[in-house]
Amino acid sequence: MEDKNFFKPTPLYKEYRILDLISKDETITQRTISEDLDVSVSMVNQYLEEYEENGYVIREYYNSKTINYVLTKKGEERKRLLNIWFLKDTLQIYYKAKEDISIFLDLIIKKGINKVLFYGAGEVAEIILQVIVGDHNMPLKVVGIIDDDLEKQGKIIVNTPIIKKEDIKKYDHDAIVISSYTHREKISNALSEINYDVNKIIRFFE
Repeated sequence: MEDKNFFKPTPLYKEYRILDLISKDETITQRTISEDLDVSVSMVNQYLEEYEENGYVIREYYNSKTINYVLTKKGEERKRLLNIWFLKDTLQIYYKAKEDISIFLDLIIKKGINKVLFYGAGEVAEIILQVIVGDHNMPLKVVGIIDDDLEKQGKIIVNTPIIKKEDIKKYDHDAIVISSYTHREKISNALSEINYDVNKIIRFFE
């Protein structure tokens, strides 16, 4: 099941999700659909009856216990339309987040900072890196990402190496950007313990 923690499952989203699940697996059960949408089986059955009445889905009965759900041509067209609407709303959120990140990065650049280390090899660092890579005119380079997780060290995120705290001095940089939200205080304390210049520490989450 996909993570959908940020999105409220509206009726349109549920409709799209059910039609999409059926298009990928005609043998899917109402129980599986209910678990994916986090709704009751009886509610799924109600949705399916509605979609059947609208001509989006037909049921094929093999026996009293086996039912296949088949997406009709009309249902496939409906799914594609809902997918376009979903992508439109998702892109609006993406572009707003990208705008906020770009404003943050511009503030760093205006301080005369050209090369930085990130501290925290998580989703936030990855998304910011994607924004930087996507803007070929941005004069800011992330030379590495510090992380205290031994399993992450030595790996790569968006062509950027994940390093350990002890290797900070090996990388030519102007500042460290704390990209973690959950561990930002812990990271600040860790940098303080090694007497890192507090004036060179920048928090993404103030």
